[in-house]
Amino acid sequence: MTQHHAARLRCEYLENPIGIDELHPRFSWWMIDLSPAAKQTAYRIRVATSIGTLSTDKPDLWDSGKVESSDQVGIVYAGKPLTSRTQAVWDVTIWDANGNPSDPSQPARFEMGLLEKSDWTAQWIETPIEGTGVAAPPVPILRRTFSINKPIQSARLYTTALGVYDAHINGQRVSDDYFRPGWTDYHKRIQYQTYDVAKQVAVGENTIATLLGDGWYVGRVAFNERGVLYGTRPALCQQLEITHTDGSITQIVTDETWRYLESPIRSSDMLDGESYDARMELSDWNAAGFSGESHPVLIAKAPDAPLVAQMNESVRIVKELTPVNDPKPATGTWNSNATIFDFGQNFSGIVRLQVKGPRGATIRLRYAEMLKENGGLYTENLRAARVTDHYTLKGDPNGETWQPRFTFHGFRYVELSFSNHWKDQKLAQPMQPFDKQSVCGLVLMSDTRVTGEFECSHPLLNQLQSNIQWGQRGNFLEVPTDCPQRDERLGWTGDAQVFASTAAYNMDVAGFFTKWMRDCDDAEQPDGRVPRVVPEAGIGPDDAGPGWSDARVICPWTMYQAYADHRMLERHYEPMKRWIDWQARSLNEAGIRCSENCGYFTGYSDWLALDSTWQSVWSATPKDFIGTAYFAHSAGIMADIAKVLGRAADAKLFANYRQKAVEGFNREFVTASGRLSVQTQAAYLFALGFDLLPENLRQPAFDRLLKLFEERHWHLSTGFLGTPMICPVLTRFGRADIAYKILLQEDYPGWLFPVKNGATTMWERWNSWTPDKGFGDAGMNSFNHYAYGAIGRWMYDNIAGIAIDPAQPGYSHIRLTPTPGGGLTHARAAIDTVRGRVEASWKIENAQFNYTVTLPPNTTATLFLPDGKSHQLQAGKHAYECVVRDS
Repeated sequence: MTQHHAARLRCEYLENPIGIDELHPRFSWWMIDLSPAAKQTAYRIRVATSIGTLSTDKPDLWDSGKVESSDQVGIVYAGKPLTSRTQAVWDVTIWDANGNPSDPSQPARFEMGLLEKSDWTAQWIETPIEGTGVAAPPVPILRRTFSINKPIQSARLYTTALGVYDAHINGQRVSDDYFRPGWTDYHKRIQYQTYDVAKQVAVGENTIATLLGDGWYVGRVAFNERGVLYGTRPALCQQLEITHTDGSITQIVTDETWRYLESPIRSSDMLDGESYDARMELSDWNAAGFSGESHPVLIAKAPDAPLVAQMNESVRIVKELTPVNDPKPATGTWNSNATIFDFGQNFSGIVRLQVKGPRGATIRLRYAEMLKENGGLYTENLRAARVTDHYTLKGDPNGETWQPRFTFHGFRYVELSFSNHWKDQKLAQPMQPFDKQSVCGLVLMSDTRVTGEFECSHPLLNQLQSNIQWGQRGNFLEVPTDCPQRDERLGWTGDAQVFASTAAYNMDVAGFFTKWMRDCDDAEQPDGRVPRVVPEAGIGPDDAGPGWSDARVICPWTMYQAYADHRMLERHYEPMKRWIDWQARSLNEAGIRCSENCGYFTGYSDWLALDSTWQSVWSATPKDFIGTAYFAHSAGIMADIAKVLGRAADAKLFANYRQKAVEGFNREFVTASGRLSVQTQAAYLFALGFDLLPENLRQPAFDRLLKLFEERHWHLSTGFLGTPMICPVLTRFGRADIAYKILLQEDYPGWLFPVKNGATTMWERWNSWTPDKGFGDAGMNSFNHYAYGAIGRWMYDNIAGIAIDPAQPGYSHIRLTPTPGGGLTHARAAIDTVRGRVEASWKIENAQFNYTVTLPPNTTATLFLPDGKSHQLQAGKHAYECVVRDS
């Protein structure tokens, strides 16, 4: 292979995706070239229906020809129309800076799913098993046996459910995915998956068997009882298509010939947990030869919502954790045999249990993020969620292994206890004592690849970075949830928008947000408003208020900046426009949004700020102040989006919207001297961070902001919306030293206070726990709540100094802004961007600042050194030095 070549080929952000439904998929790749100033000057994409055809250099689907361009991200397929089940292979040839072509890349693949409604011949089936509003029923198994009498060339399983499913063929799970088909508004859109099962089907007798759980469709969601949001019992739709070597096709579809039986999963709920009775296990239930009793399924009414292909990463087990020490006897509980395990890390997931004991003994598993002072589990913050699993032993003398199938928990600690009410004590074998091998923590999340690394000379900042990433792991599960432990776990829009940019540094969240923005479309109200949680969960379909519904505009723009995702702006432009237009109509005569008696929801203010005057959750920064500021901010973003898309008239309209809001803001909230009518840190941060003040008033306002920080002894008092702006605003106005001063405070309140007190994820409140008062308000006290982790972007941008250039998205040009301070002596970060890996590091020795950066091919950068000098860089490795003052 030539020195330069294309690698890490992706189609729609995925590696070799199968079963997509995008008619014009996009291709991306990294350029591999060790030459200095390496650059791609042209590319050629070939797409064919087979490797053989591709190798003949006569691609039968598309040949882009040589395209003179440095583009390597989001190249849109422009070949023959793609149809259902089309299998394609593709490769890329690239030309370097000297005009030399590479060898073709290693080929990649993609495959189309079922694009037409008529492609689905399977029926929806269900069982009569149904729970109540508070009690989940046994999980059914739906199965069918079938015979194959001809050689098999390929096989695909197209599968979906109203609920969650776990499909097996001939005794094997078809994938390692969890909670399929995923969470959407099932009234609007239902995802399906496509699996290659050629290695699982065989000539002869076969069995397909699927466990069908309630999931989000039937189970408890947030504060609702079961069966309230979508339906009262789950349903399944599966279509197995087997292509034979002679070209014929055998279809096995869900219909009236299927049978069902109850599984050993006696109940299962996302919030409450799962109960399993191993005594009810049936051998060969998922394989041929099963002879147990079963019953005919029912034909279910087909949903009105369309079936769409899943186009993002599935939920999977991404890590396994073992207890950090030997288990300890639980205290403060009635059960004398209760034992507590500490995984040393708060996370979302389940436990794999390995035990040995008498038949009929039931082990109870309870979960918690924290321990009480007496050593028992702190579960008050779980509210109405039971968060409890049960496993009843079958009495296998060789031991038993089990893990839940259709639930997950947010926890660090698990408590095991057991009942001993089996009938014959004399014959029963004793329960084997629990030890560190009894449990294994299985971390579940949407399997977004880690892309960001950060570390520095300050150990607490390193732990903060770990906490931020673990908070993202714990909450990026299907949707960007607020918390993974209590009776909520919802896609709160405000949390997502403040954290989205940090998320895109830490992990590859392009596909994750692509899916969630479609959820936002589904949740949109007829007038353009977006609810506070997405998918909408029955807690209010109105405008979520400033900073929350603005996720509708801010998140697509953030993804565009990180991934150069032009299509996301195009696909969501009209919904974004409707939201901005509705806000413009909602302003009062003075240009103020969320004015008193406006008649619509005015939002959550600067949620959980510490400057409250009357109630702990509401900020002292008025809602009309925040509403007007955020409208100006979002309208300005929409003007930029319209420019990117070439919509000049709209860009002018949105700019006028912003101008009207800015004028109203200054009339209502700003004095002639630059003093705001609202004296909170957040108020000044909004005014300065959103560029709402005239140029001549910005410095006086900034001086007042510094005074407000000084009055609190350089501690913050901000909440969810204001906090992410602290360090960026201070740095922008030349006071990175104050940004470090506030960031590095180790006492309450501040980012490092939880770290000093043992946090392994981000807390919902600055005072979720304090040494003098203990736990905060249990009614809302999550210890895994990622919003305050938005500081992560500043750590990448300014401590390590790798920042996106908004004018040249997708890291085609990079701003390198290393900003030493706070006594740090070194820092390092690396980001796997859509164009390649960026690495930067610095260290200070004897007042000498030594900086090293490596840029991937096909990128450029501007380096701003601490001495005020700047340098223009091309791809490759660079090193610089300068003198710095005492940091």
